[in-house]
Amino acid sequence: MKKGKKKILFKILLGCILSLCVLLLLFFILNKMAIRENLKGKIKQNVIIEYGKMISLSDILQTEDIENIEVSPSLETLTEVGDYPLKVKINNETFEINLSIKDTTAPNLEVHDVTKYMDEELPVVTDFVAFSSDLSNYEFSPIHLEKTLGEHEVLIAAVDQYGNKTEKTAKFTLLEDKDPPIFAGLTPISIIAGSKPDLKSGVSAVDARYGDLEFTVNDSNVSYYTPGKYTITYYAKDPLGNETYSTREITINPKPITYMIQNFPVYNQYPNYPNGCESIALYNLLRYYNISVTPEEIVEKLKKGDGPYWSGNTLYGGNPEIEFVGDPRDIHGYGVFQKPILEVANTFKPGMIDYTGHSLNEVLELVKNKIPVQVWVSINLRDTSVCTHWIYSPTGQTINWICDLHSVVIVGYTNTSVFVSDSYTGRIEEYNRSQFEKMYNLFGKRALYYPN
Repeated sequence: MKKGKKKILFKILLGCILSLCVLLLLFFILNKMAIRENLKGKIKQNVIIEYGKMISLSDILQTEDIENIEVSPSLETLTEVGDYPLKVKINNETFEINLSIKDTTAPNLEVHDVTKYMDEELPVVTDFVAFSSDLSNYEFSPIHLEKTLGEHEVLIAAVDQYGNKTEKTAKFTLLEDKDPPIFAGLTPISIIAGSKPDLKSGVSAVDARYGDLEFTVNDSNVSYYTPGKYTITYYAKDPLGNETYSTREITINPKPITYMIQNFPVYNQYPNYPNGCESIALYNLLRYYNISVTPEEIVEKLKKGDGPYWSGNTLYGGNPEIEFVGDPRDIHGYGVFQKPILEVANTFKPGMIDYTGHSLNEVLELVKNKIPVQVWVSINLRDTSVCTHWIYSPTGQTINWICDLHSVVIVGYTNTSVFVSDSYTGRIEEYNRSQFEKMYNLFGKRALYYPN
């Protein structure tokens, strides 16, 4: 009996042990399944990546708290569009997921408008494409254009190899070229008789389509040796036959003739007469007529008045119409006009004529007849104006003084120049005729001469 009980107890104990083992094995299996399921939940089962994007672990994981991860094949090797089965190993557990690389980006397409002429071929679709990453990767829907003048809207559609499509609208303009070339540079020409300029220099015939064109010049009616105004004709034609005629004026001027009084005396007013230009001009005139005189004798006879001086708040001074203001030998002297010079001149050689008020052309007519003329202008013909004024006390008259007063003797001229005996430089100087006339007029057209 005891023996039987022991046997029963052994069996019961063995059954318990076996049950416990089964339970432990079941717990281990369930726990491992739970761990695997937990790990599996941290992995994305189906991953879609846009083509061109760099693939990283974060793209396939749900969380970032996973260590000891191995992926096969390596993510760096997956660069092309397609489906890729991946094996992901985490803590010795291996999972299979699917990764797809897809291209869903529409083509990067920019278009521009196109303009053509009726005589040109119609454009093709790629003529409208301004920018695309690679035209060879796209297919373009055909366009249908007709040769109809005006503006037309064109739909440009590009599809890549994955079916992504972009559409843009451009404008097609068809023109008829009827515009002739346009001439530029046809400014009037002025030359001296006997010369002939390069009539094509500085001239161009430009067509909006064809650029610079060859052109012809017709100057058959121009007499280059006869003064006068003439018209030159220019002609150009573009490849379509559009032609244009333009004209240009040419002036043939007479050859310049120099009228010059030869061997006229010169004398430098410096250093003895820094403000004695009027006296030295007269000195040169008298020498020309063989009058024996010295500059000092002229200066001594010249009537002199006060230089500008202050009395209280008023500036007083002499009157250049009747006297030299200051002294010609003084660096601070001013000057004198024609009447006091004429008075002195007549004491050495009677008969001097006051020609004040006559135009420069009238003065030059005298010079043309070999008569030198003393005139009043500015030093070096520089532009000037009234720079000070004072009161002439005997009459209360206001004297408006123009700076840089100067007197010279005209001894020659051309169409464009005036030649003078200039005591400021002690030489025969050539000055621009227009500027000379401007200064001559500014100082009151003052002139003196001896008739021959």
